[in-house]
Amino acid sequence: MTTIELDDKLINKVIKIGHYQNAQKAIDTILSDYIQTHQKQNTSFDKLCFELEMTDEEIDSLFKRDKDAGRTLDL
Repeated sequence: MTTIELDDKLINKVIKIGHYQNAQKAIDTILSDYIQTHQKQNTSFDKLCFELEMTDEEIDSLFKRDKDAGRTLDL
């Protein structure tokens, strides 16, 4: 647990505006909301992705089929 000193006028204004029950509830709620807003959430898709230093054309070429690949020619 950390102790933080706050200006009485400021915390009283926050409690009044936010309709919080007390200073502890106000600070807990404000900090929780801040974390939820600013923390990057890793989705399943994010876990599968990785950053590439490739151009869009290079990425597109990964999905293009080479018509001659896998064919053998008997001469």
